[in-house]
Amino acid sequence: MNKIFIKINPKQIATVFIIIIFCSVCSINVFAQENIIQGYVADSATKEPLVGATITVKGQNTGAVADVNGRYKIEMVSPGDILVFSFIGYGRIEKKVGSNTEINVELAPDVSEISDVVVIGYGKTTKKELTGSVSSLNNENMNKGTFTDAMGLLQGKVAGLSIVNPEGGDPNSSYEILLRGTNTLVAGQGPLVIIDGVAGSDIRDINFQDVESIDVLKDGSAAAIYGTRGTNGVIIITTKRASSGMTKVEYSGQLSTEFVTRRAIPLTAEEFKYVINTYRSNLADNIYDGNTDWFKEITRTPISHKHSLSVAGGTNSFSHRTVLNIEENQGVQIFNNVSKLLIRSNIRQSALEGWLDLDYNLKIVHREYTPSSTNAFYQAFIRNPTESVYDKNNEESGGWGRIASMEYYNPVALLYERDVEKQNDSYGANVRSTVNILPIKGLKWDNFLSLNRNNYESRSYHTRYYPSLIGTDGQANIENYLETDLQYESTLNYSRQIDKHTIQAVAGYTYLYEYNTTSSMSNSQFDTDDYGTYNIGAGEYLTSGLASMYSYKEDNTYIAFFGRLMYNYNDKYLFSASIRRDGSSRFGENNKWGWFPAISGGWRISEENFLKNISWLQDLKLRLGYGVTGNQDFSSYQSKLMMTTAGKFYYNGKWINTYQPASNANPNLAWEKKAEFNVGLDFSVFKSRLNGSLDYYIRKTSDLLYEYTVPTPPYVYNTMLTNLGQITNKGLELTLNATVINTDKLNWTSTFTASHNTNILDYFTNEEFSDGTYKVGWIVGAAVYSQRLIEGESLGTFYGPVWQGLDENGSDKLKNQDISGLVAEEDWEKIGCAYPDVVLGWSNKFTYKNFDLDFTLRASIGGNVLNQYALLYENLGQIGLENISASWLNNTDFTSLNYKYSSKYVEDASFLKLDNLSLGYTFNHNSKLFKSTRLSLTGQNLFCLTTYTGVDPEVSLSGLQPGMESTSYYPRTAVFTFGVNLTF
Repeated sequence: MNKIFIKINPKQIATVFIIIIFCSVCSINVFAQENIIQGYVADSATKEPLVGATITVKGQNTGAVADVNGRYKIEMVSPGDILVFSFIGYGRIEKKVGSNTEINVELAPDVSEISDVVVIGYGKTTKKELTGSVSSLNNENMNKGTFTDAMGLLQGKVAGLSIVNPEGGDPNSSYEILLRGTNTLVAGQGPLVIIDGVAGSDIRDINFQDVESIDVLKDGSAAAIYGTRGTNGVIIITTKRASSGMTKVEYSGQLSTEFVTRRAIPLTAEEFKYVINTYRSNLADNIYDGNTDWFKEITRTPISHKHSLSVAGGTNSFSHRTVLNIEENQGVQIFNNVSKLLIRSNIRQSALEGWLDLDYNLKIVHREYTPSSTNAFYQAFIRNPTESVYDKNNEESGGWGRIASMEYYNPVALLYERDVEKQNDSYGANVRSTVNILPIKGLKWDNFLSLNRNNYESRSYHTRYYPSLIGTDGQANIENYLETDLQYESTLNYSRQIDKHTIQAVAGYTYLYEYNTTSSMSNSQFDTDDYGTYNIGAGEYLTSGLASMYSYKEDNTYIAFFGRLMYNYNDKYLFSASIRRDGSSRFGENNKWGWFPAISGGWRISEENFLKNISWLQDLKLRLGYGVTGNQDFSSYQSKLMMTTAGKFYYNGKWINTYQPASNANPNLAWEKKAEFNVGLDFSVFKSRLNGSLDYYIRKTSDLLYEYTVPTPPYVYNTMLTNLGQITNKGLELTLNATVINTDKLNWTSTFTASHNTNILDYFTNEEFSDGTYKVGWIVGAAVYSQRLIEGESLGTFYGPVWQGLDENGSDKLKNQDISGLVAEEDWEKIGCAYPDVVLGWSNKFTYKNFDLDFTLRASIGGNVLNQYALLYENLGQIGLENISASWLNNTDFTSLNYKYSSKYVEDASFLKLDNLSLGYTFNHNSKLFKSTRLSLTGQNLFCLTTYTGVDPEVSLSGLQPGMESTSYYPRTAVFTFGVNLTF
C-alpha cells in the first residue's frame, strides 16, 4: 500500500458511524441467561451508601454502578462468577456468586487504591500489571494554585518531564514541555496531548481545576501504540466525568495578584548621571531633566479572578456533568489581559439494559486577549532615565519624546499608540459508543467520533504616532485562521481471566483529517486613526499598490491500524506487545506508510516463593521494554515541489506573473524514527509506606529532519528538507513516594523525583548534504553565533573565546587573542552546554484534622545560560543614547567601551525554586444544602536561589538555540491566590 486517499467527506464518516451504532445494537446476544444478583454497597465506617460504586463480573466487561441508595442489580450471572466491588479511595472486595441472589458489602477506605488505575494507550491497567514506563497523577497530588493551562499541574512532579514557562508572568503564555531530552532538530518536540480521548487537543480548552488525572507515557514501549505521533511521549488527561448519584453542585473561585520578582534592572536617573559624569563626561549632552522609572510606567499590580461552577448527577442509566468556567486575568504590563469563557458538558447514557453505553462530550471556549509587548520591556530597560515620558514640543512623535535612532522607542508609546484585539473560539463535540455484550465473552466494541473547530482572529491598529511607524499615518492589520479536525476511531477490546491467566487485547483503526485556512490583510496611510481596523480599505497604501493581502490553505490525512496484546500469569509474569501501521499524507510518495512495533515484559519478583515471606517487602517488579515511534510533526507539502511568484513582465498589453520554485520535491521524505530501550524497577516496602521506581533508558532518533543547503543545479531550489542523522539520549530517572506519617489526625506524604539525561548528536551530514555552516544561537548585538552543531557533541553546546579576566586597561583578556584583542573562530573552545546535569523535584502534602499544607521545591543542577543583558549592557560602550545595566556598578574595573562575546557571559544555570506553597482549611457542614467549604491561600514562584546574575536561569531548552536568555522577555512574577471551594 503506498497511497492515501484524503478526499473523504465528513458527512460520510458521520453516516458510517450511525450505521455502526445501529449494527452494534443489532449484534447483541439476546439469548443470555437471566440469573440476577443484587444488593447494596456502603462505607464500612459511616454505613452511608457509596453512590457510584462499581460492581463488575471478574474477567468480563459486565457490571453495574450503585445508585443513590447504594443499591445495584446485575443480570446474566452464573454461580461460578466472581463479583468485584470497588470505589475510588476504597479497597476492593471480591465475592463469589454461588447460590446467592443478594450480596451486600461494606468497603473500607484505602489511600493506595486512589492511584492504582493507570490510563495507557486505548485502555487501562493497574500499576502492578504495568510493563512500560508510565507516571500517573490524580488531582490530589497535583500542584496547587492558578495556572495559564493545565500543564502547570505537572511541573516538578514527573521525573524526566521538563515543564518551563519561558514567557514569565504573561497570562497568555504556554508551557514548554520536553520529555527525556531533545529528540529532533527541526520537527515538533512537544508530547502528544490527549484529552478525554481526543488526540492533539489544545490544553487551553479545559479548566485546569477540572482535571481528574494525568498519565504520562514516557518510554517507547508505552507510546508506540501511537506510532508517528508518539515520539516525544504522550500525555493523557482525563477530566472529571459524569457519575450517578444525587445532584452535586460545586463552585470554585480564585482571586489572584502578582508581583515582579526578577527582571533586568537598568541604572536609575541618579546612577545614570553619576556614571556619565564620572566615566563618560563627553556624553553629558545625553543628561536631561527627567527622572523616569520606565519599568514602573508600563506596569501595574494586576488583579485576576477565576470562577468555575459544575453541576453533576443522574442515575445508573443517565448521568451528566456540566461545568461553566469564567476567567479574567491581568498581566503586570498595562493593557495585557485575557478573558475566557468555557463550557464543557459530559453525558453518559446506558441503553438496552446496560448492553450499550454512550458517552457524549461538548465544549465551547471563547477567549479574548490583548497580547503583551516584550519589546516594551526591552525599551524600558535601555531608555534614558533622565528623559520624560512626554515632550509636548516634539510634534513629530506626538509628544512621546525624541526619536533618536532605529530600535530606540518610548516604551509607554509602544503600548498607548496601539490597539490590539485578539479572540479565539473553539468548538468541539464527540461521542463514544460502547457495546458491552457481544457473542464472545469479554469482548466490547468502541466507536469514537470527534469534530473540533478552532477560529482565530487578530485585529491590530498602530496609530500615526506609534514609534516604529512614524510617517506611515497609521497601520491596520487583520488576520484570520480557521482550523478543523475530524477524528474517528473504532476499537475492539477483549478482556478475560481464566484461572491464573489474564488476557487483554485491543485492535483498532484511526482516521484523522485536518485542514486549516489563513488570510490576512494590511493597509496604511489613513486620514484619521478613529476607524481603527474597521475601515481598512480607506488607507492610501491600497491605491498605491503598497497594501498587502495573503491567504493559504493546508490539509493532511492520517490513517492507522493498531493492535496490542497484554498477558498476565498469576500476577507474576507480565507481557505486552503492540504494533501500529501508520500512513500520512505529509510523507513523500515513497514513504507513506510505516510500522511501529513495541514489546515489553515484567517480572513481579516479590511474588516468587523466595521473597514472599519478607515482611517489609510488598512489591518488587522488574520491567523491560523496547518500542519504535515516529515524528510527523512538520507542516504539509514539504515533500512537494512548490512554486511562488517571482515578479511580473509586460506582454501583449498586460502585466503577467512569473513563477519560480519555492522548494525541492523529495519523494523519499519520511518520519523521524525513534527506537527506545527502557529497563525499570518498581518497588513497595515497609507496608507500602515507601513506593518508587527507577528507570534507565537509551533512545536513538534516526532519519533526522533538517533543511540543508544544496547546489542549483542539479536541484531547482537552494535548500532541501530531508532525512539524515541520528540523536542519542540516555538517562536515569528516580521517583520515590513516601507516607511519612499516617495517623488519624496527621498525615504527611512526600514525593521526590530526580532525572539525568545526556544528549549526543551522533551525525547529521554525509557527502551530499553538508555545507559546513552549522552554527546556531545568533546574538544580534554581538553579531556572532554562540552555539554549534557538532557531531559527537550535545545540542545546545556553547562555543566561544575563553575569558581570562581583565587586563591593566580594564578590558577583557581572552585566551588566544591577537594583537587587536580578538580571537579567531577556529581558536574558540567549548564553554558550556544548555542542558542541566540533574533535575530534582520534592513535593510534600500535610493534613492535620481539617488543615492541609502543600509545597513543592524544584532544582536544576548544572547547565549554562547565555546572559545577553550582561554581554550587551554591562559595559560603558552602550551608555549615552541608551541606558546600561545597574550591575555594571558592581564591576567598575571593566572600563572598556567594547564588549566581546566570551565565556564571561555563559553562566551556571543551577537553581533552587519554591514553586508552590498552599495552605487550606475545609469546613464540613451538616446542612442539607451545604456539604463542605474549603478556603485556601497559595503562593507560587516564591523564591529562586541561584548564582546566575541575569533575569532567570530557567529559560527555553527546546529548539536549536536552547539556554539563551532573550533581551525581549516578560518578567517573572510571584503569584498569590485566595481560593474558595463550595460543595452543595
